[in-house]
Amino acid sequence: MTPDLPLYHPASRRVAIFGAGKSGRAAAQLCASVGMNYQIYDEAGQGHATEFGAADVQKYDIFIFSPGFSADHPWLQLAKESDRLCFGELGFAMWLWRGKVLGVTGTNGKTTVTTLLKCALEALGQKAVTAGNIGEPLSELWLQHGLDDNVWAVCEISSFQAELPLGIELEGLIWTNFAEDHLDRYPSMEAYFKAKSNLLHCLQSGGYAVLGDTVKAWDANIQRFDAVCDTLKESALSMQSPFAHYPQVDNFRLVAELWAHLGLPAEALLAAANQFTLAPHRLSQVFEWRGVSFWDDSKATNFSAALAALDAVAGPIYWIAGGATKGGDLDAFALAAAAKVEALFAYGEVATQLERALSGVHPRLEVHYHFADAVKAATEAALRAAPATVLLSPGFASLDQFKSYAQRGESFISTVLSLKNSATPN
Repeated sequence: MTPDLPLYHPASRRVAIFGAGKSGRAAAQLCASVGMNYQIYDEAGQGHATEFGAADVQKYDIFIFSPGFSADHPWLQLAKESDRLCFGELGFAMWLWRGKVLGVTGTNGKTTVTTLLKCALEALGQKAVTAGNIGEPLSELWLQHGLDDNVWAVCEISSFQAELPLGIELEGLIWTNFAEDHLDRYPSMEAYFKAKSNLLHCLQSGGYAVLGDTVKAWDANIQRFDAVCDTLKESALSMQSPFAHYPQVDNFRLVAELWAHLGLPAEALLAAANQFTLAPHRLSQVFEWRGVSFWDDSKATNFSAALAALDAVAGPIYWIAGGATKGGDLDAFALAAAAKVEALFAYGEVATQLERALSGVHPRLEVHYHFADAVKAATEAALRAAPATVLLSPGFASLDQFKSYAQRGESFISTVLSLKNSATPN
């Protein structure tokens, strides 16, 4: 549980906000709303202060950091070494939030679980919002709902946000899973795990944490809270619900456990799950053409997500993989994945590394620099071998050729549609 924090007296609080992006701007709006004086620091300038040193520390009572600041950043180190309050944006907003808060973390599945919880609470007639890594800073939502103690905040919390846990207090936590990811930020898997495990100490008295099997497997001594809710049988899920099938059925089980702990009616959760639609670019069939199923899983930006997708779809699989590396054991991932596919079409920054890892191992591997070329090659090969599946589940970040995984997914869909339209007689 978060240690007791002093009551705030807005007019006397001087705040330094680090980062002028979405989180920083939202924190600034919140400070202004409660009457706190603030100064924004951003290395890129943008009209804000660009230098912060030891002499500046005593000017402030509170430090608020955007999640982009890593633990070794000198500004963050100065703040943490001081005797002042050092928050992440999420923790600062949660310190002032009056309603109930649920947290969701994990390597994969966070957004789906967060959204399902919100939908289920709304099915009960409760007011609920989603915040954090899902897109909207909690500071921004505080401006609308922060003084209402009847609003639930369901917060998707990344490991970056969990690095500064001060102020985070949770009624309940779901930690979906744990797998290799973000090793471009963390020096080891142990450091990545430690960042997320901070949240286990942010539970309010009587709060509950529900942990996925891979979390327990990583640390057998980690505390686990479980409940069995006989009324939440998976057989009550419609076959049209994404939660009726792997891998989403695992997410549903975790939500059901927490839901039972909270003592909430099972019917509302089942209704929400049966009406649920996955957010775009999470493993879903986008269309079928001449016996080939096309699946968009562009959100799979790490190894475990891609491997889960390969296990979930029917073969033979013509797999499109690649992008920008985030660290990790690429060779082991490539070997595990190659055993599941008919052919691999690698693209982008890591394409040559995938080729090197599978040289002499998999006979059907093509390397393309441009994403669209890989999509075209996979489509043409699958059409020749139909029935087949073309799966975009890259296993890597999108930022070598795209602004986001969403843009990559849209490019996949538009490229295939272009090929389909050009092949259709007028």
